Amino acid sequence: MMTLEDLAATLDLAPMGVLVLKDGQIAWLNQTLADLTEQPREALVGNAIGDSHFSNWFQEIVEVATTDGMHRHFRWHQAALANGSQAHYFVEITEQVSLQKTAQALETKLQALDLKDATTGLQNRRAIMQELNRQISRSRRYENPLSIIRLTLESSVEKPRQDEIMRTLSAALKDKLRWADEVGMLDDTTFLLVLPETSLEDAKELATKLLSDRAALDFSADEGKIRYGVAAWSKGDDLLKLLKRAEKDQDLNLSALLS
Repeated sequence: MMTLEDLAATLDLAPMGVLVLKDGQIAWLNQTLADLTEQPREALVGNAIGDSHFSNWFQEIVEVATTDGMHRHFRWHQAALANGSQAHYFVEITEQVSLQKTAQALETKLQALDLKDATTGLQNRRAIMQELNRQISRSRRYENPLSIIRLTLESSVEKPRQDEIMRTLSAALKDKLRWADEVGMLDDTTFLLVLPETSLEDAKELATKLLSDRAALDFSADEGKIRYGVAAWSKGDDLLKLLKRAEKDQDLNLSALLS
């Protein structure tokens, strides 16, 4: 038959911390838990829990800094004992916490990748639409001017060359836009420029300036044309209405690089 001494010896070998409290004092703890404090177990027994190393351990996840600079994590469980004492168990979950943090970091990276266009590195359709929606909400609230420019490459070149042209265009656009402006891809050949604090006339002037710099665009007129459309937000506009007006304006502004 197992004695109390046998049980205590067994618990000393347990891969978890065990703490027994009686009337707010430490009645017993196993060696595993004592080792975390780097104090002799005898020096801990009898101390008031509020004055002890464990005073802030009674929470779902406990983080413990060790003397070697590492951080270990434990999950806290408790149970009432028949003699009125309370048993507290601290199960180490350091590895699980580390894996969870790694998974969260990977998820953050995946979300970032999910917002980038694979060819140009610009914001993809999802991201630029979110940004446009945000700017529309801002204009509704403060009645600030907001314009957009839609640029579409019309080309019959092979896909590798088309991708090269799109990368060149994306670099040129980023170089010429203000810090507050946003640019992203609506599809494989269409850019959307979101221009806060920009009137319709200023947006038209910018579109003309962008397309007139052929040296920066770095492709010949026989390789493709750029069709552009400009629209400005007005009261009552939602995202779709604004985009529709820019698309309609494209039909009126077919540009062979303004040459």
